[in-house]
Amino acid sequence: MNRTSGVSFARDAAVATAVLAGLYGLGYGVQFQPFQLPTYLLVVGFDAIEAAVGSAGAWYDLLFAAYFVGLGIVAAGVSRVVRGKSKTTGLAWWRLGAAAALALVGIISLLFALLVLANGVQFTPVLVAGGAGVALLALSAWVGDVVRVDVRPAR
Repeated sequence: MNRTSGVSFARDAAVATAVLAGLYGLGYGVQFQPFQLPTYLLVVGFDAIEAAVGSAGAWYDLLFAAYFVGLGIVAAGVSRVVRGKSKTTGLAWWRLGAAAALALVGIISLLFALLVLANGVQFTPVLVAGGAGVALLALSAWVGDVVRVDVRPAR
């Protein structure tokens, strides 16, 4: 790994972690339920890990922050792969890290929807989480310039 790729990886990890923290904070800052869904999904993702490995106990806040950093590192890995395969040049430096973070929350949402569907508890949470997951993946594709949507008026 050369210095440039190491810097871009660290930058993507920082951007992705900041986006994840922003999505988490959005649930507390905006009292509009659709904006609270990413916060809930991030907590559910951490709780699933906590259920698998045991209670975090008094270390909950520290481990939750480490979970965000870990997700940011995973997102940086995703953005590195996308950057290597992308044919797009001139993309803003922050966009791939942000897109990867949005994609991770979208994947967490779809996994949650599948878990609820497999347990057959209710169908409404499957629709809400599945719809949110698809919307987050679509937003991720737009931010990462995988799908081009021209939002400027035609001349």
